[in-house]
Amino acid sequence: MASSSLAGLTFYWLRKVAIAALLVLYGLAKVFGLMAASTPRGGHRVRQSLYWRIHGYAMLVFVGCFSPIAFASVYHRMAFLRQNRLLLLIGFNRYVLMLLCAFATVCIHTTKQEEIVGCLNQLLRCRRRLMRLMHTPELRQSIDRLSTRGNLLIVGVLIGVFILSPVHTLQILAWDPAVRENFLYVFSLLFIYACQLILRLSLGLYVLVLVLLDHLGYHSNQLLARLLADAASLRAPLGYGIIRRRQQLYHSQQTWLALELWRLLHVHHQLLALFRSICSLTGLQAVCFVSLVAMECMVHMFFTYFMHYSKFILRKYHRAFPFNYYAMTFVASLFANLVLVICLTHRMIRRFAHTREVLRSGVLALPPGGTVKQLNETLHYYGLYLKNAEHIFAVRACGLFKLNNVLLFCIVEGMLNYLMILIQFDKVINK
Repeated sequence: MASSSLAGLTFYWLRKVAIAALLVLYGLAKVFGLMAASTPRGGHRVRQSLYWRIHGYAMLVFVGCFSPIAFASVYHRMAFLRQNRLLLLIGFNRYVLMLLCAFATVCIHTTKQEEIVGCLNQLLRCRRRLMRLMHTPELRQSIDRLSTRGNLLIVGVLIGVFILSPVHTLQILAWDPAVRENFLYVFSLLFIYACQLILRLSLGLYVLVLVLLDHLGYHSNQLLARLLADAASLRAPLGYGIIRRRQQLYHSQQTWLALELWRLLHVHHQLLALFRSICSLTGLQAVCFVSLVAMECMVHMFFTYFMHYSKFILRKYHRAFPFNYYAMTFVASLFANLVLVICLTHRMIRRFAHTREVLRSGVLALPPGGTVKQLNETLHYYGLYLKNAEHIFAVRACGLFKLNNVLLFCIVEGMLNYLMILIQFDKVINK
């Protein structure tokens, strides 16, 4: 009893901490110009806020105007990048890519704020409609329990990623002697970290929306399985006379189940369309983040090799430098963020694909020839829709690639290939 109460208390405080952290992330998204929405009392509808929308455009102008100044300041003050032509080329690609990704992210969130608010309202509307379809107390209570252990784990990983994100920037501010000489250089480093945080916050909001979408998709599958089980449990009565009233009741029950299935199909269609809209809105950010993670991981791995095994460093300093654990921690948090985005997107795709399996197993359990016309036609239409939905709602990031588990292996393979190419260049240039 004591252990169960302790576990319940721990779960309670974890939920409180997660809610507080989500509110902090939401506030940061507003400050960086990614959200221009306000939720009225009751939380039934999200509306655009004129103040935060103007603030978003101000952030867009600031990021676009200060990015060249920040890059020039970092280039002139960071002597490490000017020690070698290869390091200069890699550092140029890294910082320019980060600044361009941040500008593109803020631009999308300011110009498409109406579509973003519309997606949020549609998501809340789908939740209310699915709540009305839940005809048992167990399903009603289950759909309200969003803070499950799995969702809390996802939120915990997301919060940990944001906590570890400034590690490398803090290391530069603490170790670089140029920090004490030039305020513009310090502000440029903080600005570059803020640009990286903009992209992470955008995908953090995407992860939170996917958590709610996955929750609704799971319960829509649960409701579908429950309706098909209820249809399979009905048995047509035999006989005439008084039994005819039972036959009419049997037909009425199946007609009601057909109506519920039709309403559930409408909600399922809205969830699929909403998932596709959200993926299209965040497609460019996903492409930018995939490129940024691959570049950052490759750069830090090459810097680790360069500081240990490059002949340029060994000839100049006559020793190898120690491992940079701060940079490795930063890379691990960045890659964990990418894994979170890709795996949740892949899980949503698998969730919608699982609906076909639920429908197939439920239809096979129905008594042969014992369904009314309305239920039979609804099941056929539901199956036909799910069969074509995989092609209609194909999700790709800007039409370039799918966000699935295969992409992770492709990213790792690409990083290792380009790392080997950079090592070969280092051996040729600094032989």
